[in-house]
Amino acid sequence: MHPLAERVGELIRAQNFFPGNCGIIVAVSGGIDSMALLHLLAVPAIGLRERLVIAHYKHQLRGVESEDDAVFVAQIANRLGFPFESDAGDTRQFADETGAGIEAAARELRHSFFGRLAKRLKAVVALAHHADDQVETFFLRLLRGSGDRGLAGMKPIAPSPTDPGVTLFRPLLGIRRDDIAAFVAEEGIEFRNDTTNKETRFLRNRIRHKLLPRLTEQFGSSVSRQVLKTMQLAGDAADCIDHLAADWSGQPPFGQLSVAVQRQVLRRQLFGLGDEPTFDLVESLRLKAGRIIEVSSGRRLQRNAAGKVDVAVEEPEFLLAKREVSLSGKAGETEFGGLKIQWERLSGGFDKWRELGQMNNREVFNAASIGQSITLRHWQPGDRYKPIGQAGTTKLQDLFVNQKIPKPERRGLVVAEDANGQLFWVQKLRIADSGKVTGSTRELLLLSW
Repeated sequence: MHPLAERVGELIRAQNFFPGNCGIIVAVSGGIDSMALLHLLAVPAIGLRERLVIAHYKHQLRGVESEDDAVFVAQIANRLGFPFESDAGDTRQFADETGAGIEAAARELRHSFFGRLAKRLKAVVALAHHADDQVETFFLRLLRGSGDRGLAGMKPIAPSPTDPGVTLFRPLLGIRRDDIAAFVAEEGIEFRNDTTNKETRFLRNRIRHKLLPRLTEQFGSSVSRQVLKTMQLAGDAADCIDHLAADWSGQPPFGQLSVAVQRQVLRRQLFGLGDEPTFDLVESLRLKAGRIIEVSSGRRLQRNAAGKVDVAVEEPEFLLAKREVSLSGKAGETEFGGLKIQWERLSGGFDKWRELGQMNNREVFNAASIGQSITLRHWQPGDRYKPIGQAGTTKLQDLFVNQKIPKPERRGLVVAEDANGQLFWVQKLRIADSGKVTGSTRELLLLSW
């Protein structure tokens, strides 16, 4: 057995990675790191081979390269005899719709796919992050002003960022990139090169190719090792502060807590409220009780003297009108909410859907999942739905905030319920997952307005 495989096997046993007998989804991009992870986990002596499933997500960002990567990973899975799962998404479109950066959009789509797959297969997810990724993450977060928790970097075992019910494992987190490269070379493992890894328009790549080499040149090869020590200490400090904040029940009084614990008490509350706990927001709440602060969502936050954050939401004047629409026949139209909404039933499935293409002010649904009647109305407090490609339901209020739809405009937006009272369409947002066209679709419902 290769020395690196022995080392990884020992780490897996020592840290109780992959307990039980559940499946292990190995996230494989085709690059050197994920291919190394796959071959290490497949070593018979480690005892995980029979549990492995290869998963590949195609971000559609590099044209032919992305297609070739997907083919390569599928061929590797077939050659090694592992089950293979894949999915794809338009990352640029998703970034435009959500207002996220390309890297953040790609990460969300990728993890959403892994999460859905893990739930379906009752499995966990193995990722190929290694020690050098940790060092890059440290500087990435340092430049963005992260605190102890952020500077601690990635954890070997952690919940998925898109689904807390899915567990991520990183068995290579203590392994250096040079050791991985040596293993791949010595074992003759094939891999694909992602040309975007050299593009310095991405901050992580600038850290990798410009900052770290310069630091190593100036201060020696121990830089990365010292950074990893600092990350461990930052993680220990963050764990301690979080423990104190979690146990705080009002005594001692908020004002007598250390500044670090005060901040964490407020961060925990903001997370619970669904607001991003930025440094400036936390400090504004911490420094003065009673101060009213308007956040990006349009909500107003206020901390009382006891340390509790209260939310004051300005309730809009919700419109209560509804219109029930029968979808009998092949086509029809109705007026609601200032829109002339036309509908049409079309024979055909996935191929027909692709032929129709995407257009503004038009959506296409799986007719069978919608039923024979719909209800048009305006959105109301507490409305939730599950946009296509997203795990779990989300409040419309939160989606409107993410899309930066102004409050006055939100009040007049039209939503559509199916015959079961479930939202399947929301004006200005993606369609619901329940209404998506699949390979089994036989009839389409076309809505235009």
